[in-house]
Amino acid sequence: MSLLDDYQLLEIPTTANEQEAKTAFRRLARRYHPDKNPDTDTTAIFQQLQAAYENVQGAIRLGEQVVDWQPFSFTKETAHSSGAKNRYAHTSSATDKEQEAFIKERQRAYNDMKRNNAYQEKTRAEAIKAARNTLNEKRIRALYEEAFKSSKNFTTQGYQYTDTDVQNSTDIPPYHSFVDDEQTEIPTPPVNYSIQFNAAKAIFKVTTYLACFAAGIYATLYWQSDQSAQRDSMTNSHYVSGLYPQYRIGNGYTINTTILYAEPDTNSAPIQTITPMSEMQTIKILGDWLTVRYQGNNGWVQAKNIGYGSALNAQKTGCLGQPGLAPEHGQLMGQANSSSRLRILNQLPEHSLLTFESYDGRAPFSIYLYNKQAYAANYIPKGNYRLVLETGSLYHHECNKFLFNDTTQVILDNVDFASTEQSLTLTP
Repeated sequence: MSLLDDYQLLEIPTTANEQEAKTAFRRLARRYHPDKNPDTDTTAIFQQLQAAYENVQGAIRLGEQVVDWQPFSFTKETAHSSGAKNRYAHTSSATDKEQEAFIKERQRAYNDMKRNNAYQEKTRAEAIKAARNTLNEKRIRALYEEAFKSSKNFTTQGYQYTDTDVQNSTDIPPYHSFVDDEQTEIPTPPVNYSIQFNAAKAIFKVTTYLACFAAGIYATLYWQSDQSAQRDSMTNSHYVSGLYPQYRIGNGYTINTTILYAEPDTNSAPIQTITPMSEMQTIKILGDWLTVRYQGNNGWVQAKNIGYGSALNAQKTGCLGQPGLAPEHGQLMGQANSSSRLRILNQLPEHSLLTFESYDGRAPFSIYLYNKQAYAANYIPKGNYRLVLETGSLYHHECNKFLFNDTTQVILDNVDFASTEQSLTLTP
């Protein structure tokens, strides 16, 4: 982690003095101290804050200067020749340090999302528990009142009652509740108390069974709705704050109905409403807002509503919406399960997607590879395959392809995989 990252972690400018650094560290330490977060493991963040504070304090005392983060741009890919050697000679102006900054920002956003999900799950569980306690309390109170009335008229000669007893049976001792509940009106007992008491027991059992059955149905429906919501969110909303800023400036299009504001604030004056799939020119990015030019008007729009690239390219490729997070190195897209082992020696200068197309009728699957990193796949099913290598920029998670500079090449055809180890070298 660089000194600039330490300043950003402490949320202070590079011109801050020792007192400002100390104040920021104490504020963040109180927020992320493990004792203050019993439901979330914040030990790693707290240790990072301590290390960053020590580095910043040492830099301030030594008078070290920190170069501020400057925006950068990507150049277009160079023209390809027909030779196999130049087919993968793509250029990219993104450096390792810049990629590390993107990954750290993505990890920070993921940690925030995980904490929010844990808090919402805890709140939902507490609400369900409170509702169940209230319902059980009402049932137990009713049984208590009926049992007390029945015991007042039970003798050794049997169960007896009179109309006077029925009229004077309201002097029931108070029931001490463990849940704050409204006082309910005591129902008038029927003529035969024994029958009612047995009926109350039967009703309580039936109600308990129904409650358990309803709880099971509710849990199933809730799980299904949650899974459906997750699928919808994965399909329609992949927006992560600060992700892929290098592709924000230039062409853009509206994913859904978007409002053009005069300032980067939803409470500011709206200039106009932009319909979905409208082309626009993005000029500058500020946090989760973009300045755009649309039909001669300049204004601010929320970055989550703007797609990468042009609407024409999005409709042509079918990759609409936010691209989402890129897969991890070696992540498998598709179904593959066997014992064949393939060692991939990847020397390509950029990320790539290696697809296995089966000649035996199996569904195709792909492996996502980081640039210049080897990988061992132990799950290649036996059979005959064609291997297709795809490279490019900005991988789209739902479309399983690259949005820009996409290049596809068949590198092996009619290759057999068996229960042995094989090696594959990918070179530029």
